[in-house]
Amino acid sequence: MNGLFGSTVLEVAIGMAMLYLLLAIFCTAANEWIARMMNARAATLENALRELLDGQQSLAAGGAKLVDEFYGHPLIGGLMKGGKHPSYLAARNFAGILMDLVTPEHPGTITFDQLEEGIQKLPQGNVRRTLLALIQGVGRDLNAAQKAIEGWFNDSMERVSARYKRRTQMWTLIVAILITIATNADTIHFAQRLWLEPALRSMVAAAAQHATMTASDAGVAQLGQMIGWRTQQDWGLLGWLERVLGWLLTVGAVSLGAPFWFDTLNRFVNIRAEGRSPAEAAAR
Repeated sequence: MNGLFGSTVLEVAIGMAMLYLLLAIFCTAANEWIARMMNARAATLENALRELLDGQQSLAAGGAKLVDEFYGHPLIGGLMKGGKHPSYLAARNFAGILMDLVTPEHPGTITFDQLEEGIQKLPQGNVRRTLLALIQGVGRDLNAAQKAIEGWFNDSMERVSARYKRRTQMWTLIVAILITIATNADTIHFAQRLWLEPALRSMVAAAAQHATMTASDAGVAQLGQMIGWRTQQDWGLLGWLERVLGWLLTVGAVSLGAPFWFDTLNRFVNIRAEGRSPAEAAAR
């Protein structure tokens, strides 16, 4: 084995990182497709808004709910194309709608006093209490009051984003498992082949180098030789245990995501470029 830089160890690491990057890209694409099919982002936002405003009656006669008034407002109605809930709502729009709903008698420009009066007229509820608490420390400044309402919305969305991220991580794990088994992506087998086959190892490393850390056609072709269920083998119990361990290692690596492996591949390729032997440097 050569020294670390430009060595077998580094070329194997480059090959593994390139393989994980390719699989992670497939995983990300599948996740995006699932999110679109399930309309996950829009559904998450809708649930968050209803949690935020539910249980509070509006100023409208007949005991209408504030959340229904919110969705009936033109500002959010314009975002619902084809009746579909938007997947994103700006904090300023949320604050603007809410301030407009509590001051129905004052269309257009309002003052802080009118905003406070409108909030106090709301029936008892969590939103009323929250809004009154938010405007207490703003020095009777309308702009500061709006910023406080926007901050309330943003804080709530951060918690929602954390929940959505955890749900996405769960889907990422499931998709990674399916892709790993479908492609027979065994980390142990990959590492052994790269270690024992200098020609394959060099071609994969060169593909990563020349493609400036992207999966070139040559790189994908070489990696394609290492995955799939082309041969049927009787692995036996120990063979299956090794294969399952290899799959688990692949799933864990792919779950780290494409950005992680893109950055890692960048670093490995840069290290190899800086540590190229004099003979390799002269050949370039």
